[in-house]
Amino acid sequence: MTTTKFDIHQEITNRIVDAIESAGDFKLPWTRSHGGSVARPANIASGNPYNGVNILSLWVSALAHDYPSNLWGTYRQWQARGAHR
Repeated sequence: MTTTKFDIHQEITNRIVDAIESAGDFKLPWTRSHGGSVARPANIASGNPYNGVNILSLWVSALAHDYPSNLWGTYRQWQARGAHR
């Protein structure tokens, strides 16, 4: 039995390509009328901005899911902020 190792780089590339292909007509990101923050992604616990390919990956996720915020964190980080009951 052969198992395929998960390739994070290919996954991020696939997400970026999907975002470009499904974008439709080009519209400047700051003119969006719904979610998908284009602010630089930052960690909810530390407030530190993300770097490198993480910025692109989180932007693509925010746009794909209409997330209105640029704040990201783990389940426990959000739980510590009272985001879970």
